Amino acid sequence: MTDPHAAYRDAIRRIAGKIRDYTPPDLAGRFAAASGYDASSYRRCSSRFDGAVSAVDGSNTVILDAGSFAVAAVRASVSSYSGGSRLHHRTTPLQVVTVNPGRGNEDFDEIYHDCFNCPPKVHLDHEDPVQNTAVIRDTLEFWAAMEMAAEVDAGDLIVLDGTLQVRHASHDEVVERLLNLCNLRGVLIAAVTKRTSLTWGGGHPIVPAAEGLARDLGVPGPWYLCVSTPEGLIDRRETDSWKQRGEQYVARLHPRAERAFKVEIPAFYSPEMVERVFSGLAAYADDGRVTGYPYPLLDAHLTTKIGRDAVEQVRQDIIRDMDRLGMTRTDYTGIFGDYHDELDRY
Repeated sequence: MTDPHAAYRDAIRRIAGKIRDYTPPDLAGRFAAASGYDASSYRRCSSRFDGAVSAVDGSNTVILDAGSFAVAAVRASVSSYSGGSRLHHRTTPLQVVTVNPGRGNEDFDEIYHDCFNCPPKVHLDHEDPVQNTAVIRDTLEFWAAMEMAAEVDAGDLIVLDGTLQVRHASHDEVVERLLNLCNLRGVLIAAVTKRTSLTWGGGHPIVPAAEGLARDLGVPGPWYLCVSTPEGLIDRRETDSWKQRGEQYVARLHPRAERAFKVEIPAFYSPEMVERVFSGLAAYADDGRVTGYPYPLLDAHLTTKIGRDAVEQVRQDIIRDMDRLGMTRTDYTGIFGDYHDELDRY
């Protein structure tokens, strides 16, 4: 019989070897050879910005899971800053929804209609409740961004957490409307991704490669690099045209930033508009808590996060109303009981 300890050590060595393969010691050199990037490819940006920056983020969590359906909570927040100070902060009411697997979701249809005054063109049909919850959260985020796009001034910047791509076809027209509204009003928009799956050269992570090459070339921050060109550098692009919205950049937004981020910007932006976007991001990237990450996004994240206390409050409120309907604790356990909860006690 195989020694389980030896098998475990072999697995760890195998995984570490794969990590080494994805990020070899000469990663930056390979990246330079594959891309043709040199020091002039990295664009410097100032950290001065005379407009407002409005960040949009959302939060979602599954409260109860019965297997056949689940109950989730979602909300979104906007934090707006100008001159280094918060202008205002808004949070949507906490939405408690069912996220059943299978065809259609009435709660999604209702929230979508409330936000955009029309029904979604595609049903929410994911089998995974977590995916369903994320799509509903996206709905609230896009609505919040649309509200801000209608209010802020020309030259201001709206920043989304994530990407300009959509995970559900019902949001295709929503994002088009959002981008068109921003363009009509002269409002800039970008999306910052904390973690990206974007790779090049057969699986190498693109952010560490761009950072490593910048270090080798002596390019100081803040800088940004368009990685959508040359054509064919990026390994994976979404195959569905409705998912594609912008150009991909890697940006280090502060000289003392611990890491760079992927940033997505509409493809039709002029070089001057792109530079202004990154100046806006860099102007708000000097918070000591997460240096290099735009702190309006951090503020939106912290205020929209659905914590354990909120989850437990929703759970207890559901139990209370089940009791009013004549249901017992045994009924609750039969529907939502999970032996993982029992096993975790020991």
